[in-house]
Amino acid sequence: MNHVTAAIAEETGAAADSIGPGTTAADVPGWDSLAHVRIMMNIEARAGAAVDIDASYTVETVGELVELLSGS
Repeated sequence: MNHVTAAIAEETGAAADSIGPGTTAADVPGWDSLAHVRIMMNIEARAGAAVDIDASYTVETVGELVELLSGS
């Protein structure tokens, strides 16, 4: 979860401690479609693994994104 919140915070300027499992993109100022792509690229760089960008658009919360990335 930490690398996901760190990537979101870095790309949007939001405080990392304001991002939790229930947070949605709409809750984070600056998290638009372009920021979403940058966030996924940032997560890829941090995790050293590819992110399915299409699947990332199907999740609604940060928690669901973490689950997607962990393969759950």
